[in-house]
Amino acid sequence: MRSVSDKMPAKIICRACGAQYDTALVRCPFCGTAYAPGEEAEYMDTLEDVREDLQRQIESGDNVSAQDRAGVYEPAHPFGEGHEKNMRRFKKRYETTEKKVSAFAQAVEGLGKKAAVLVLLLIAIIVTVVIASANYADPDEEKEVRRDAEKNAEVYAQEADALLERGEYVEYASFLYAHELMNFPPEEFKRFRSVHYVAQEYSECIQCMEEMILRSDDPEYFDGLDADIRIFCMYVEAFYEVFEAQKSSEKDEVYLGYIMDMETELRAAMRAYFGMDDIAVQEFLDMSRAQKAVKLEEVLRHE
Repeated sequence: MRSVSDKMPAKIICRACGAQYDTALVRCPFCGTAYAPGEEAEYMDTLEDVREDLQRQIESGDNVSAQDRAGVYEPAHPFGEGHEKNMRRFKKRYETTEKKVSAFAQAVEGLGKKAAVLVLLLIAIIVTVVIASANYADPDEEKEVRRDAEKNAEVYAQEADALLERGEYVEYASFLYAHELMNFPPEEFKRFRSVHYVAQEYSECIQCMEEMILRSDDPEYFDGLDADIRIFCMYVEAFYEVFEAQKSSEKDEVYLGYIMDMETELRAAMRAYFGMDDIAVQEFLDMSRAQKAVKLEEVLRHE
């Protein structure tokens, strides 16, 4: 994930999941919610990089015609209405920059095809940004699933509650994803908000642990194990950040109980899979991410 600034990042509380993360990120690393100021800054940084490349070419280039510079691409907006204001602002800044660059090019001889190529590159980057932001749109292939979720919301909510009551948290997370109830929950699923953020991270941790344990003795998995160890360490830290945020915000005692139970179950899984006792698990959790990785390599490679 690209940084927005080279300065020491400040912290922000995610408006969707309540987790704390750096404002140097363009999305919440826990629930994926976009951070609008970060996205805008990233966009403008990209545009400025291309503008600077174009200016360097102008200063060293060959002849440019008005036809080379003619035409301004106006990107369509695949977003919902809530993002059109930002995109209009981006477009206005782009047009201002384009005018300045064109004016500068007219004053300098010797730009030619290089300038035309760079203008096309500028347009291509804008198109890429627009397409990359299309996650705000409503993809056609998801409409049927979401329509089904709305139609059967009450039944699915009962099934979700049953999974939680049985302590089947991995299955619960998979159920929400299968029915598109995670990112676009109907009203009946608003009460699951805190639980499903924690269940998402819990599920990632459990599945990654199982993958490492099942394949740790496979010689062909040697390099894959190193990667999964690093991923698991990241998942554990993400789980505890989300866990702490949702534990403090959940007011329903029943759902708070499920949140607390997932933390208990995660510790139990680490004891079983890694051969640790309670003290060793706590020591592991208190380590830095790099120290966690070294510890798991020792455990899983039997060093």
